[in-house]
Amino acid sequence: MDFYSKGYALWLMPKGDIYKKYAGLIKKLAKEYNGPVFEPHITLLGDIELPEHEVKKRTEELISGQKPLQINLGEIGYEDYHFRALFVQAVISPQLQNLHDRTKQIFNMEIPPYMAHLSLLYGNYPNLKKEKIIKSIGRNQNSTFEINNVFVQKAGLVKDWKIIGKFPFR
Repeated sequence: MDFYSKGYALWLMPKGDIYKKYAGLIKKLAKEYNGPVFEPHITLLGDIELPEHEVKKRTEELISGQKPLQINLGEIGYEDYHFRALFVQAVISPQLQNLHDRTKQIFNMEIPPYMAHLSLLYGNYPNLKKEKIIKSIGRNQNSTFEINNVFVQKAGLVKDWKIIGKFPFR
């Protein structure tokens, strides 16, 4: 079963070795547990239901004057929610919270409190299975990477997700 997401999303993506590590882990887990493969990312804002040109225009506004920031990943967690079946929690630094708050303001969206995370597996799995996965890969990830771009992603079915824009901070 493939789940659907609406509109567009803004992603923060690791690069280099951190990207390779999590892309490989996502592919491995997807194969082992019959889940979808997706790019490693932290969603800054999702379910943006505006025309593409407006999403890009507002993203340009968002990144104007934005300085690079560090993302620190900590422990693996899980929920009984398709898109957060298994994930690495990101520490919400003041800089990340500020970027998220500005994003909500620019896109005029009210959403629940920010839960920054990098998903590893989508789907519905028993908690015992998730605990087994965590035990095999290690609960504490302790990864740090720099963010200096926002990516615009076209939503839909997970298999059809596509990055349609990269916006470097300036």
